[in-house]
Amino acid sequence: MGLFSRFASKRSASNEPQVNTNVLTIVAPATGKVVSLESTSDPAFSGRAMGDGVAIVPTEGTIVSPVSGTVGAIFPTGHAFAVATDDGATQVMVHIGIDTVQLGGAGFTAHVAQGERVSAGQPVVTIDIDKISAAGFDPTTFVVVCERAAGTSLREHEDGPVAAGDELLWLS
Repeated sequence: MGLFSRFASKRSASNEPQVNTNVLTIVAPATGKVVSLESTSDPAFSGRAMGDGVAIVPTEGTIVSPVSGTVGAIFPTGHAFAVATDDGATQVMVHIGIDTVQLGGAGFTAHVAQGERVSAGQPVVTIDIDKISAAGFDPTTFVVVCERAAGTSLREHEDGPVAAGDELLWLS
């Protein structure tokens, strides 16, 4: 499967994590405010075409890995990356900003390379929120599960504040 392929699922009404030993916890890659994908202005994400998940309006510039695994892709501009879990069953994409690829990497500093193993919470990219915003771009950061096993369900953190490394999504 490709980086952006996914299986259809429904958003759960509950935002509380299940007590289940088969739950993959995905952590927040940024500190800021969690918002639903539907409330964002990017049609590819708001329509969930890229995958299920949430968005974060960042207030700090350190972007961390949402899961432990291998960096399957990192764009040369630093505006997006994906991490495949150690078992290879799940791939989580982090896309920083709306149309920020147009910045050509200005305001983004990558700290890892494709193929590198990362731990959940490890810094992957540093962004300059002020520079991105001053250039007229929205720094909203999308966190979507773009590959997962059929029949799994994803529960999402409710809208509100979150710190990088806090539990954000629960895949079971």
